[in-house]
Amino acid sequence: MANLIQNSISSLQPAKTVNPATPRSAAKSIATSFEKMFDEVNNDQMVAEKKVAETIIDKKKDIAGAMIAMEKADVSLRMLMAVRNKIVNAYQEMMRMQV
Repeated sequence: MANLIQNSISSLQPAKTVNPATPRSAAKSIATSFEKMFDEVNNDQMVAEKKVAETIIDKKKDIAGAMIAMEKADVSLRMLMAVRNKIVNAYQEMMRMQV
């Protein structure tokens, strides 16, 4: 998750080429980055759910593995929500600007 966020942030840096990004291409890049983050968080949630189910069903109890998977999913979700909140705050701040 952290690598994906770092890659997303680095992709938002100004390009060093002569042609600047158009608003449409920048929006597409951001949307693609968010889609990847959502998929990764969803995958972490599904892995955690699978580990918990395996812990309940199997004779071999891997409680530590289930707890680690649950914490990883929780941290990923919290990170995603923090990024979303920052973007919403930035959008609201831009809407308050007077032209």
